[in-house]
Amino acid sequence: MTTILKNWDFMRLLRLGIGLWLGYAAITEHQAIIGVMAGLFLLQAMMNIGCGSNGCNVPYRNSNQKVEDISFEEIE
Repeated sequence: MTTILKNWDFMRLLRLGIGLWLGYAAITEHQAIIGVMAGLFLLQAMMNIGCGSNGCNVPYRNSNQKVEDISFEEIE
């Protein structure tokens, strides 16, 4: 319950707005697929889930880490 009520940032409000807009469009146009999409956006907004466990961030790589060379073998 605390996840639903706390940490409302811009992306979470944006997902809520898109979900409500799609829900309205689904009801007025009688489209079940749009209703499913609206439900997914509303679920993401309520549960604060989006792009996975890291959020939408790219994993950080330390500049001191060595990048390994990848060798490829051609198959004929």
